[in-house]
Amino acid sequence: MRLSEQDIRDICAGALFLACSVDPIWCIEQADRTTQYMGANRTSAELVQATDLNHEDLVVTIGFVNNGLPLSDLRPAGDEFLRSLEVLERELGRPARGLLPLAGANVNSLVPMLAGMQLGIPVVDADPQGRVFPLLHQTVFTLSGLAAGPVAATGPVGESALIHVTEPHRAERLVRSLAAEFGGWSATALYPMSAAQVQQHALLGSVSRLLRIGKILNSDDATSAKHDSLRQIAGVRKIIRARVLDVAGLSRPSPPGQPDRPSSVVLIDEDHGHIVQLEIQNELLMVLVDGVIESVMPDIITMLNPEDASVASFEDLWVGNMLDIVILAGADRWYTPEGLRLAVPEENNMLLRGRWRGNNK
Repeated sequence: MRLSEQDIRDICAGALFLACSVDPIWCIEQADRTTQYMGANRTSAELVQATDLNHEDLVVTIGFVNNGLPLSDLRPAGDEFLRSLEVLERELGRPARGLLPLAGANVNSLVPMLAGMQLGIPVVDADPQGRVFPLLHQTVFTLSGLAAGPVAATGPVGESALIHVTEPHRAERLVRSLAAEFGGWSATALYPMSAAQVQQHALLGSVSRLLRIGKILNSDDATSAKHDSLRQIAGVRKIIRARVLDVAGLSRPSPPGQPDRPSSVVLIDEDHGHIVQLEIQNELLMVLVDGVIESVMPDIITMLNPEDASVASFEDLWVGNMLDIVILAGADRWYTPEGLRLAVPEENNMLLRGRWRGNNK
């Protein structure tokens, strides 16, 4: 499948929808870089299934990894992933035949489109997260026991490194430290594997899922019709319309290596009189209704503007504003005991581990 410029814009909308309100700026900028490249070079990105490749073809996962803070003001020049892939291919002794997004949401879902066009190789319609998780070892590849490395990384000023590492948790710590040394982020190439392994272990269809969601959000349909389509096509299980009453910062510490932006937001569902509370730490983590947990990570929680169902961000959480809080399940594998331990590590989020009840899916 060849992706048009409108497809890229639709994928961007879908990527923001599944991003749990993580900062949208880099996602939008990446979409702009991609469509500009398409227009300037009269080309398009190619989206394929893992089964379209030969079983032994090399597929590499790529994505931005930051230093635990919001991505820096040092913007990508556009060739950083090419350098990382070159370093990794040299180490492995063979070229990549397909690229995989590190996350099935936000900026990393769009990264392979531009790199794929630059290299003339396709994007595989899959990913290892199905949403956004903050740590690069929080993948279904880790659950499957696959190696994260070797890992290649390139920073914003062109410096590159190759890390001989296999264990995903160790790769997380090394790459995160390297991103800080680089100046805030690294263009990272990791989880090299065969197309057959992608077919067996990845979350399949994640890019086309973003495309379907984005087409709904970018359509001219009324908000109510978009909500109906999201329930039918995207698996949305609940939408709560509520007005912001209070926004408060919290004193609890942030997990190591993650942005320190904990806060709690109280809203009121004016139609039914319910009190809604959002728990936030770099993303929407939990929704409570009248003090009872309605949804908690690894559920996907996002916000839409009622006027047109466009994706809202944390900047829209101001007192008096009306928002639609949207809840849908993550990938099935995140609800297994092993998936929950990886998605919500006990040492990072005691709050969530203590409140999860297993019936939120």
